[in-house]
Amino acid sequence: MSDENPSAVAIITGASSGIGEATARRFAKEGYAVVLAARRRDRLEAIASEIQREGGQALAVPTDLSDAAQTSALVEAAMRAFGRVDVLVNNAGYGPPYANEQLDRDALRHVFDVNLLSGMQLIAELTPIMRQRGGGRVVSVSSLTRYVGAPFASSYAATKGGMEAMTACLRLELAPWNIELSVVVPGFVDTPAFETSREAGKHLREDPNNLYRQLMHNLDEFAEDQLKSAIAPEDVAKVIWRAATVPNPKPRYFAPRSARTAARMFAMMPNRLAEHILRGMYKWGPQRKTDD
Repeated sequence: MSDENPSAVAIITGASSGIGEATARRFAKEGYAVVLAARRRDRLEAIASEIQREGGQALAVPTDLSDAAQTSALVEAAMRAFGRVDVLVNNAGYGPPYANEQLDRDALRHVFDVNLLSGMQLIAELTPIMRQRGGGRVVSVSSLTRYVGAPFASSYAATKGGMEAMTACLRLELAPWNIELSVVVPGFVDTPAFETSREAGKHLREDPNNLYRQLMHNLDEFAEDQLKSAIAPEDVAKVIWRAATVPNPKPRYFAPRSARTAARMFAMMPNRLAEHILRGMYKWGPQRKTDD
């Protein structure tokens, strides 16, 4: 890591792969010092080393964001290393590939801790730091499941919906101090997340007593079909960079624009028609009449 004082610093969570890694590389390329947070020490250190070899500044901070103390330590490490934080990218998140009835309270709490509560804690701890510097930016990565329902996504979608509601409230709450917040809503992105999720649910796919076994296979087929036209993580990173640096950031960005079209289309449909279409897409459940 260079000893040169950076002109701007960004903390990026979930930075060990996919959108987070691409975002870290994009910010570093643009001259930001980047603080990389995720659980995988080996991947974080490898990415940080590559950024440094290319002339950038990067700090790897292995962090379990479900732990409040480690979340605080992330902010402390960034301040010790660079003395400032200008941008927070809340990208960390995951969705357990199980039906709601297959998740206990502890599993649900962990999803909320990682996907939502850690982001709220980071914003809270960074607010006085950004206020003292005259402002800052927070970009949180949401999901299209916030707008288009999907089986097995209830806990994940709930956290993303909470993230968008949080952002709307904090845009008002923090406005006097020039702290701007936005969300970025990706469509299907070609990341390791789908394969990771599939591997996590492997034991249930092979369990003949699992009532959701067929649905799991249906969703595999659906995801494989969607991934044929998925965008690259770098495309989302480009939108995150825009949200973090334009003079007047919008509350919400979609990547790609077709994701916005899908969100609006389903929002405008009668509920029963939307559910009828989604049941057909996922090949699951009764096909009811759509007149409402």
